[in-house]
Amino acid sequence: MDVRIVESLAMLAIGDGVLTALFPEEHCARWEAGPWAPIMGWFRQRPGLTRAFGVAQVVGAIALAASLSKSPGPAWRK
Repeated sequence: MDVRIVESLAMLAIGDGVLTALFPEEHCARWEAGPWAPIMGWFRQRPGLTRAFGVAQVVGAIALAASLSKSPGPAWRK
């Protein structure tokens, strides 16, 4: 997979994780529609756990971005 696609996904995950960590109830409420409504309602009722998942998401996305290739092309070089 191209490094720019993976890095773009990491940037999205970082942004989502930051919003989740800072505003867990509000962020979940905004996404409490459609097929994922039940799970978002569950997370909305547990803001501490939701905040922890947001922080973990940011850490994971940063680790992913740090592991990427330094130049355009494949995300990871052998």
